[in-house]
Amino acid sequence: GGERAAALQWLWQMLYGGGPVSLGQDGPALFVLYSFVPWIGVIACGYAFGAVLRWPDARRRRACLAIGLSAIALFFVLRWGNLYGNPSPWKPQATALLSALSFVNTRKYPASLLFLLMTLGPTILAIPLAERLRGRVGGVLQAFGRVPLFFYVLHIAVVHLAAVGLSIARYGTAIPWLLGNHPVFPPERPDGYGYGLPVVWAVTAGVILLLYVPCRRFAARKAENPGGWLSFF
Repeated sequence: GGERAAALQWLWQMLYGGGPVSLGQDGPALFVLYSFVPWIGVIACGYAFGAVLRWPDARRRRACLAIGLSAIALFFVLRWGNLYGNPSPWKPQATALLSALSFVNTRKYPASLLFLLMTLGPTILAIPLAERLRGRVGGVLQAFGRVPLFFYVLHIAVVHLAAVGLSIARYGTAIPWLLGNHPVFPPERPDGYGYGLPVVWAVTAGVILLLYVPCRRFAARKAENPGGWLSFF
């Protein structure tokens, strides 16, 4: 019983639990960040949802509204009563803002049901609105939307470089904490390190603006060469 369960612990972590996996006393330690079950489920839902996006306009928009609102409603029902879907419950805090942040603070690694409901639900709900965007705003969103994986991979490096640049500007050096193994085995954050929300929002906007031209050019290249390895980006 117990010994067999311990021997299969690695399988549970690979499938869902995530976290460090030891490959024997002398073997390397792996860390499962994106476990199989939730993310394969998301991929499968994405393939199924592709059929919805090919429906006639009116039917597609009704479906997006129904799916998006249902996901958000299920999130609120499960989260309000701490019924299911996330390891850590939410608790009322000293202020309304902190209580709201506690309410939406769900686990991403590995992805919990509530995390997926409150990320995929609003995204699907926004599709009918995004479809109506025209002009420059619509073109910008299309440039990013056509190369999602390219943007994802590129933004990781750019965000880390931005963090190093801010550290040098503020402290005169890149503090060692930035070079730790994030988010797998992060070191203890130095006292006093951090930035307020205005700085975080400004950096976010700057990274998006910086990546617009590379994403637009890669999207054009992808359109010129459909299929092949470019289709994965």
